[in-house]
Amino acid sequence: MGLTDMFKKKPEEKKEEIKEVQPEGKYNQACALCGAEGTEKKWAGQYWHKKCMRRARKGAKAMF
Repeated sequence: MGLTDMFKKKPEEKKEEIKEVQPEGKYNQACALCGAEGTEKKWAGQYWHKKCMRRARKGAKAMF
């Protein structure tokens, strides 16, 4: 392998389609932030994914 080999076009590979699977959570409710189902937390009367809860908390922290 030479130095210029990394710039050559690689042959296209077949990519398998990734099926979107509904995440299995504690609750079968829509998330307050993203709207997807399969939430894990309930806070302030709303249902949240753990990652959405962290994202919202960090966003609110940046506002202060």
